[in-house]
Amino acid sequence: MPFPGIGPITIPPSFAVWAASDVHGQRDVFDRLLATAGVTDGGDRWIAPPETALVITGDMVDRGPDSVGLVRRLVALRGQAPARGGLVVLLEGNHEVELLGGLAGVPEIWRALLTFGGGATLQSAGLAPGEWLAMPPLEVAARVDAFDSDFRPALETFAPYATWGDVLFVHGGPVPFQALDAWAAGEERLWIRDAWSASPHTFPEAEAWSAFREAGIARVVYGHTPVAQPTLVHGGRALNLDTWRGGVVTLAELRPGRPLAEACFLAEPAEDRAAADAPITREEIKAIDAAMFPAVRAWWASLRGTAT
Repeated sequence: MPFPGIGPITIPPSFAVWAASDVHGQRDVFDRLLATAGVTDGGDRWIAPPETALVITGDMVDRGPDSVGLVRRLVALRGQAPARGGLVVLLEGNHEVELLGGLAGVPEIWRALLTFGGGATLQSAGLAPGEWLAMPPLEVAARVDAFDSDFRPALETFAPYATWGDVLFVHGGPVPFQALDAWAAGEERLWIRDAWSASPHTFPEAEAWSAFREAGIARVVYGHTPVAQPTLVHGGRALNLDTWRGGVVTLAELRPGRPLAEACFLAEPAEDRAAADAPITREEIKAIDAAMFPAVRAWWASLRGTAT
């Protein structure tokens, strides 16, 4: 859910776009990619040509070695880019939701955070490995805030999605047969997998996607579902950039007026995870998700001041 006052972002259609997804705390790796692309100096200085956008489609936290440092870096670049005619777009992913909801003390979301690599973020915020297991979530949140008081507020500024001409950038993907407002306000766009990428309904022509088609969206760039390399689906009209299955972090160069199939890619091997996901079966994952989704909706409703 976008936090109150946070709406979608429109990228000018004339901009060139560099896009990535599921960077998961890989600050040093991403610094090298951005330097190779000519977007930064390899650190926290934006040097890209005017009319350049950098888009991260969620999941900047958890699993990797420096989630706090990566978020700091990207937020700093977001602040600099406009003065040089550029734009940095940071979109929420399911891991940002799990981190914020878990640290807000929602038990079901806290469980998901610790199950799916959230310990790496807590370590990057100064906690010792496993220290959080003996602490209530709100105490852990206080420790995170003491380490970096800007970290959690920064995550609350991440947008729900962005558009660039007829291209939609989002973490999980479109959801079939949903109105656009309901899709933007709901959690499914962050967690959807096969119902989007392996859907039998061809995007954007099929009736399942009419809300997106009517909004002028014909292509999608997304992540969330791990693949070995950048993968085109829906006849080349959707591009998955979550290359964790291949053990690499990918940065894609997208040019105005060109098909997604003509994207150029930079890649770097990912560093080892600072905290692995808990050993868990597919059925256990389904049970965690089944309990978490209603909890996410109730938590979001409380933030909006509405009833579920």
